[in-house]
Amino acid sequence: MTEIGLRLKMFRTRSGTKMHVIAKATGIAKETMYKWEKGTKPSNIVEYFKLKEYLNKMENRLEIEAFEMENQNPATLRLPLNTSESPSPQTDGKAASGTVIFTNGEPELIVDRINAPVLGVWDGCIQVNGHSMEPTFSYGCRIIVSRLSDTQLLNWGHYYYIIDTNWQGFVRRVYQGEKDNTIRLVSDNPDQSKYPPIERSLNQIVAFLTVGASITKF
Repeated sequence: MTEIGLRLKMFRTRSGTKMHVIAKATGIAKETMYKWEKGTKPSNIVEYFKLKEYLNKMENRLEIEAFEMENQNPATLRLPLNTSESPSPQTDGKAASGTVIFTNGEPELIVDRINAPVLGVWDGCIQVNGHSMEPTFSYGCRIIVSRLSDTQLLNWGHYYYIIDTNWQGFVRRVYQGEKDNTIRLVSDNPDQSKYPPIERSLNQIVAFLTVGASITKF
């Protein structure tokens, strides 16, 4: 692949710009640019420099936008619960982490942004409230979470952040319930009389998020 063809492909992948948009902006036929992307060497020097000028300007704009976003460094993200779409920044910062908000009628969980590549790919971070999961997850510590798309993938005995139909979230160890279509939610607190196991129908649960590592300092 030629240098200009590689740049064109990378720009389109990164920005999501359609070829017809670039063709309209540069006056170069989209069929020609498709050929360049596939490795054909440009034969029209005028069109080559037109595309190069366009890419210089647009790539610079992408870098500026990325810098501005990183500079804003939004502390929280909006995590869609009904889709697998990536989290988006909560730029106004009005809702606290752990809150469920609605955007165009769709529920989104507010999570803390996390930059810790060593932990792997996770959707975000949430603070643990209450003492039901001590000593495993102490009050005030944070847990990293990732959405679970299919309840059939639940691993019995594992930890999950659960959002119920009251749009409240909490951490529990999850087991199969005694009845069909039910689960058993168990706390880790030794005082089981204060934090007894709870039986819930799957219909009473809006979302499950897998719990990864806990973070005591954030």
